[in-house]
Amino acid sequence: MGLWRVEEAARYLGIRPKTLYDWVRRGRVPHRKLGFNVRFDPEELERWVREQAARRPAGAGEAVQALRAAALEAAERLRRLETDLGAQLSFPERQGLRRLAERLRAAAQGVAGE
Repeated sequence: MGLWRVEEAARYLGIRPKTLYDWVRRGRVPHRKLGFNVRFDPEELERWVREQAARRPAGAGEAVQALRAAALEAAERLRRLETDLGAQLSFPERQGLRRLAERLRAAAQGVAGE
């Protein structure tokens, strides 16, 4: 398996590429520099993720699940608000509510995969 570009590694980690660049700058995540390019070994990243999970403090699982439940509830409420108040909102406001609801739902589903 070849080295991953930033976009591929960010997708695997469930973060934005900008965040991953920040982690690289801080030396927080294993990476390789090839000239001006940053690359990631998938096996090293997988190992790093497992190590990070092992460092999670006791009780963190319950906190993560509570955050997941809150994110799902917030996403559902935003969708209902967008539906109920749709006629009173501008198109960009409606789009913003939909996008935020989807981001919350996606984040909650990502947490469920842990």
